Amino acid sequence: MLAMLVIMDAVGLVSTVWIAATARELPAEDRLADPPPARRRVIRIAVAAVTVLPMVVVFPGASKKGLKLKMDEIGPLLALARETLRAHVKRRDQERRTRLIQEWKIEGVYPYSEEPAEPAQAVEREMFDEVATRISRRLPGVTQSKKTTLRLLREIISRDPSGLYPVLDELFQLPQSEQEELKRILQRTSLSEVIKATGQVSDRLDFLAALKRLVFEPEISRTVKKRSELHKILERETWIFGDAYALMVSDQSLDAILVRHLQELGRESEDGKLNPVRREDGRTGIVDLLLGRVHRGSSGREHLIVELKAPRVKIGQAEVAQIKSYAEAVVSDPQFRDARVSWDFWVVSTEMAEIVRRDANAPNRPPGCIAEWEGGVRIWARTWSEIIDDCEERLHFYRERLNHDPATEHAVEYLRRVHGEVAPEAVVVVGG
Repeated sequence: MLAMLVIMDAVGLVSTVWIAATARELPAEDRLADPPPARRRVIRIAVAAVTVLPMVVVFPGASKKGLKLKMDEIGPLLALARETLRAHVKRRDQERRTRLIQEWKIEGVYPYSEEPAEPAQAVEREMFDEVATRISRRLPGVTQSKKTTLRLLREIISRDPSGLYPVLDELFQLPQSEQEELKRILQRTSLSEVIKATGQVSDRLDFLAALKRLVFEPEISRTVKKRSELHKILERETWIFGDAYALMVSDQSLDAILVRHLQELGRESEDGKLNPVRREDGRTGIVDLLLGRVHRGSSGREHLIVELKAPRVKIGQAEVAQIKSYAEAVVSDPQFRDARVSWDFWVVSTEMAEIVRRDANAPNRPPGCIAEWEGGVRIWARTWSEIIDDCEERLHFYRERLNHDPATEHAVEYLRRVHGEVAPEAVVVVGG
């Protein structure tokens, strides 16, 4: 009975010591401050001491077996004490965070003016609040500088949370203890990865809205330059042709395609020299895009050659003959042969001639496939409407949950931010 009373007193003492030791100092501006590292060490020592002391007092000279039994009895009490302490610390941190954020709002430096309207925005706001309040003591004292710093912090978190740590370390030269705390926050997958993923989905939806303007709106599509504008934009947006594709070659000859193909497979010619790759008429073909991806769970690869046409050019027999000539050059050249690689060849534009559409809709092939050759070679005629529909179907699940419906201004802003140097002037001017 006496032991139980002493132990209960010890639990109360633990709480008292913890609360006293973690009491926040009030600086001159009457703002809550974090305890310094030295005090944190004192906290740990004090809590450990008052937890162990009752056992030393109550069980002096106890046998190892008896002490083990007593420890088993007080285990639940110690667990309760630890849970109480954790709840207390969490509550104090939340109070401090709420107070700081309210001060920033009054001062006019808090970078959010409205409450989160979507789950993704709430996740982003939670991370911002936690990181910003952790580094609050190191923010500039001048209001405008503080506002600029907090706005920069918001932009980094909304775009790439993983890039936040080096920026803050460079700006504030954080001490080791704060570096470790910041890394812990940024490594929490539930926040950092969710923000990054939702940002990527929103960007992709915005790009699809921009692409529709580029290829469908008459006043824009008729002026879009295929090689210097549309091609350059799509070099950075290879996901639109299928998930996991990576750019291998852009705007280079079939010879360059062969070199890159062999590099990917780890192969070289026996004499170190490669024979030139030529189309059937002897000409050198210039390929717009070569993309590649690995088959999941196997050593096989997929290579995709994409021939882009200006939006005003309809896919007809001449365009089909061109993409087939590239396929023939690859198939007939023994330097390309490898059982581990399958090849797809796409010709892409806004419209296609009726004779091509008949082949693309043949009942014995996948929609869009106009020819299948031995060795895993397929040739396709694709319209932008089909490609965009496929992308929107892949993103539908996320779009519904993010409640993100990109408007024209979102599409234009994305083009300016990501593709500003190559985006057609007609798009950004009309959009602005």
